[in-house]
Amino acid sequence: MRLLLGLALCAASLAAPKVPLYRAGRTLDAITVDGKPDELTWAVRAGVGPFEDVRGSKTPSPTRSVVAWDDKNLYVLFAASDKDPWGTMKNRDDKIWSEEVVEVFLDPDGDGKNYAELEVSPHNTVVDLLIPAPHSISDEDRRGWNIEGLQTAVNLQPGEGWTVEIAIPWAALGRTGVTGPPKLGDRWRVGLYRIERPEGPKAPDTNHQYLAWSRTKQHFHEPERFGVIEFVNEP
Repeated sequence: MRLLLGLALCAASLAAPKVPLYRAGRTLDAITVDGKPDELTWAVRAGVGPFEDVRGSKTPSPTRSVVAWDDKNLYVLFAASDKDPWGTMKNRDDKIWSEEVVEVFLDPDGDGKNYAELEVSPHNTVVDLLIPAPHSISDEDRRGWNIEGLQTAVNLQPGEGWTVEIAIPWAALGRTGVTGPPKLGDRWRVGLYRIERPEGPKAPDTNHQYLAWSRTKQHFHEPERFGVIEFVNEP
């Protein structure tokens, strides 16, 4: 029985690879959310690690992301290499996931339910949702909840790429179970993603890249595959 149990545990560990752990340090200076990552925090704090294409592309578009925090906000930076960032949708809560976006998923208690999803496009168009559970997303989830006090800004560098700065107030995440800023050592399940469609809206879907910090199996709504972020004072 012990041998069978050991073999079962080994098989389970091979079938479900560990998710990455990132230690998010506190900010080192005041973050001005203008899309320009010129703060010391972004220069000093390490990135979360490489983004991989969940479809297995051998040459995923380079993407960097950094997470930091203070007593008021969670801050996320994305720097995406892209010769031609594009988007056509301009209204909040448009279905921008069908174009080019970066995405943040937040599941503070790690139960895979009532997690926040935020997307930002190269036009700084935003969609924010509260997801009751994977595969149960409705228009009410999309339009009925906003991250109050959210700040986002995009800076486009023609021919090179685009950067995004995000500030998410802790006070806006009450429905995800958050009552205030995290304590040192707290751990959240977090997904960081990017959708890159290098040949524009008319390109076949097979040419698109679905990039993830913690690689999922098929799609982004797999809370069990969200990475782990630990809140620390120093990385």
